[in-house]
Amino acid sequence: MIETTEPRARAGIRRVAALLVAAASAAGPAPAAGPGADGRPLAAREAELLQRYRELEGAFLRLADALDASDPTRAAALRAAFERGRELRVGDRIAAIVEQLEQGQLLKAGTGQLDALEQFRALLELVEAGGSGDRLGDTKKKLRDLIGRVAKVTARQRDVEGATEAGAETGALAERQEELAGEAERLAEEVEALHRDSRQATSAPSAPPGPDDESPAVDPPAGPADEPAEADAGDDVARSRRTAARLRAAERRMEAAREKLDRSLRQDARDEQMRAVAELETARAELEEILRQVREQEVERTLVQLEARLRAMLKAERGVLADAERIARSGGSDAARERQLEAARLGREQERIGVDAAKAVALVRDDGSAVAIPQALDQIRDDVALAAARLGRADLGRETIGLLGDIVVGLEEMLAAVEQAHRNPDDRASAAAAGGGGEAGEQPLVSALAELKMLRTLQVRVNARTQRLGRLLDDGAAAGAEVREVLGRLAERQRAIERAAREIVKGVDE
Repeated sequence: MIETTEPRARAGIRRVAALLVAAASAAGPAPAAGPGADGRPLAAREAELLQRYRELEGAFLRLADALDASDPTRAAALRAAFERGRELRVGDRIAAIVEQLEQGQLLKAGTGQLDALEQFRALLELVEAGGSGDRLGDTKKKLRDLIGRVAKVTARQRDVEGATEAGAETGALAERQEELAGEAERLAEEVEALHRDSRQATSAPSAPPGPDDESPAVDPPAGPADEPAEADAGDDVARSRRTAARLRAAERRMEAAREKLDRSLRQDARDEQMRAVAELETARAELEEILRQVREQEVERTLVQLEARLRAMLKAERGVLADAERIARSGGSDAARERQLEAARLGREQERIGVDAAKAVALVRDDGSAVAIPQALDQIRDDVALAAARLGRADLGRETIGLLGDIVVGLEEMLAAVEQAHRNPDDRASAAAAGGGGEAGEQPLVSALAELKMLRTLQVRVNARTQRLGRLLDDGAAAGAEVREVLGRLAERQRAIERAAREIVKGVDE
């Protein structure tokens, strides 16, 4: 079943991306007056765009369901795009533009279209973020492998150059030099393949749909072939082309050195070898810069997904808190059964939020560069599970309401931290230069300073929970099994905060 469903789902993702690109193109500011370029009234064209968007909303959820088992990251991104579109009320805004055009209010319609354009771009970013994870991960692996191999070839070339200077036998040196030239050629071919893959990947979002797709193709913007398009594709594409050229130059230098060794021109051969080393070092620097840019894209994708998920969780949790407070205020024995049913409903809603929290934890742990954020999400997930259990047994007491309030505050703080990291990429770049991140020199998801602030927030929350529990005991509450369980969780959170602090300090020291 997956074998037939997944290709259709991926074709559907291409349709979604194509429709979003088409919608963004169509959502430009309205002309001063008159019909569109195709002769149709502007209101009719906008109404068609509205119909396309309505179809798109349904596609988000259908594709997410199809990809749940095989590609949960893409599924989460599609659902996040659906929720974001509902939150921004994109459909309602387009419907309002249609009415304004029908009434001749072109200035208002033009302003609304500019807003719609930004909203479509935001949705496209969410969809693309979910689809780029596997590609970025594969590219990072290839780049790390290439960097390691270029470093080894450089070291071996230095050895040959040193042996040439030391007066080693030229025949054996020529054989070693020829072998290294072959390795440089293979490296150049692999980098050229990476260059082609990068160019194809950067053009994928606006590519025409496949033969099974029902939506119309979206033509790419016109422009000169090859070089300008390559420049628009991104620095990593241009750098991969330059890297391949450097490796080809190193190969030519090595071949020239071999020829001179065959003729026993030792000094001339050494000059070519030194130039080959310089080309290899430049190629390695270019590859390292490409790797840094790929990591930037990966971090951006993760932050977009995490921000969308946290925003959806916060919205749902605020709704649960508001309903719980309303039910808690409604007294009377006649409403007891209704209170139980409402509390059970809130418990089920809380369980759904818990599932989203678990997915957020998995997303951050897969990235592997953050320490405090996974701890904070773990705490939120545990609190959500505890609140769901309390609501399930219709416990709407002060402790339950306080727990729901803590979850809302925790999500607000987490969302603020992620938004701050998203807005300030320079902080993450500085952290990478200082040695932060999951691997040496790799850009972390958030800066060490943001991590420390999050740890401080977690510690304050543990302190507040401890004090609240202490007041309950002082008021005569029995230290039953549930209280002991809560104390045990607080103790484990304290230990987790201590471990996270050690990891952050260790990362900074390294």
